[in-house]
Amino acid sequence: MPALYIITGSNGAGKSSIGPEYLPTQIRELYPVFDGDLLFVRKQRELFPEQIPSPKEARKLAYEFVSDTFDRLVEEALDRNDTFVYEGHFTNDATWFTPKRFKDAGYEVHLIFLGVKTPEISHLRVTDRVNDGGHYVDRLTIESNFYGNLEKLNQYLDLIDHLTIIDTSGIKHSTLVIISYGKVKSAVAPHELPQWFITYLPRVMVLIYS
Repeated sequence: MPALYIITGSNGAGKSSIGPEYLPTQIRELYPVFDGDLLFVRKQRELFPEQIPSPKEARKLAYEFVSDTFDRLVEEALDRNDTFVYEGHFTNDATWFTPKRFKDAGYEVHLIFLGVKTPEISHLRVTDRVNDGGHYVDRLTIESNFYGNLEKLNQYLDLIDHLTIIDTSGIKHSTLVIISYGKVKSAVAPHELPQWFITYLPRVMVLIYS
């Protein structure tokens, strides 16, 4: 059965840097992770200022390039009935349209969620990333992604066949829960669950306590 692998979570939680490490070895070796943010930054730098003098126009064209590339790769994977791997934010209903397409096509949906304790941690990590030459994300977007990703994960839980949730707030990461087909395979003790998990993932909490 083909599979869709999704890496998501808070800004600065490590989706690009450590997220792929949680993929099965064979998947990691055979399938590149589509990283729209990275592709956007690369395309924008390619366009501005050498090809496009306007930064606004360069951003627009870079965004269109990323969107078109993603749509093409999704269609190719579905046409081949092949595995696909991507990362991103899933903060509104529209962002769940693609996972639903794969699910409806008979794919197993695997989701790896990387979370941190607070939006402030996300903001600090993004700031550090920018200082190292990485891409900038404004504070409002960071907060929207922090809460929106959690809200929609809770809402669309039934769409996910295999779910792994990891807290990356500290140097040592903690795998909080692994769920497969609605059954908890492993979970930390309830008193070890962070507040963001308890507050914003009530449906996952029900599975842990059932």
